[in-house]
Amino acid sequence: MELNIGPKLAQLRRSKGLTQEQLADRLGVSAPAVSKWETNSSYPDITLLCPLARALGTNVDTLLRFDEALSNQDVADKVNAILEAARQEGWEAGEAALTELLRQYPNSEALKYNAALAQEAFRLLNPEADEEIQRRWSARKRELLTNVRAAGPGAYWQAATLQLAQLAVMENRLDEAERLIGELPEQGVDPTMVQGQILLMRGKPEEALKAVQKRLHAQVWQVEASLSTMLTLGVLPGMERQLRVCQAYQEVNQLFGLGGMYDGLFMAVYLRAGRWEEAADRLERYVDAMLGTALLPDPALFSPGVEAKETAASSRELRILMLKQLETEEQYRPFMDCEAGRRAAEKLRASLEA
Repeated sequence: MELNIGPKLAQLRRSKGLTQEQLADRLGVSAPAVSKWETNSSYPDITLLCPLARALGTNVDTLLRFDEALSNQDVADKVNAILEAARQEGWEAGEAALTELLRQYPNSEALKYNAALAQEAFRLLNPEADEEIQRRWSARKRELLTNVRAAGPGAYWQAATLQLAQLAVMENRLDEAERLIGELPEQGVDPTMVQGQILLMRGKPEEALKAVQKRLHAQVWQVEASLSTMLTLGVLPGMERQLRVCQAYQEVNQLFGLGGMYDGLFMAVYLRAGRWEEAADRLERYVDAMLGTALLPDPALFSPGVEAKETAASSRELRILMLKQLETEEQYRPFMDCEAGRRAAEKLRASLEA
């Protein structure tokens, strides 16, 4: 097996401000030897690895792992590429690529967590997969999330715990779900104000602004999640109160410029009441929001703390699934008897044919 440590050696040497000749002098070797290491023409003798690592301010493990870690953006890019391959070439190709990526980066908690979520994406991409394959994806998701939890408190520990609790609920393992939820920390004090003051006193006003904006974004998202949960649990009595929750969600969403997907909530309420015309009208608005573009979140409120991005049409897979349900599932047949419902279906179909 070939090692590709040359670029890593060169990068570490430059970061220490050393020339090849200076590094060679410290190790008692020739400058051409260092040059060969950095071009992968040859490798350092094993007896030189520890002195070389010390000279470069690192350790042997880091020295030999030329691509030792993945950033969060690296993980997102690689997993998205794998899901696109799964869509184009089939889930087998995506699954194999994801397994290989996990083999290459066995210690990346970010990769494990995102790979767990990718199992659900495989399910969405392949709704007709047989039960054995579906069970395997679920088991793989649980295994990856369990591994993330086993690593101890970290960036993904809480999210993995919550995902495992949700899996337990879906499988009616309520005691386990309750135990997992009980391990999550209760809401603590908010350090944002103090953090902002520290940054200001250090002469970093933009960093202070970013900290407050990130916290605001998280809090607004939590408000939306709580309002949505009140509806999805199905325990809020009376249609009038349910519509008021939808209205509150819409007002928060529009106030902070987070994208107009609230029509899906209105649609669900009207569906439960059997008010198909109003549900179909909300469905069409929901589809319009899915297919439209917007700059989210509102940069006037959240930039530079939260990067504003132009949203494109929702994923092809989601649109395929929605159109299939509208056209084939009995529970949605009344939609196709409504003019707005037929328009929504046609808009989905046109977006897929474009």
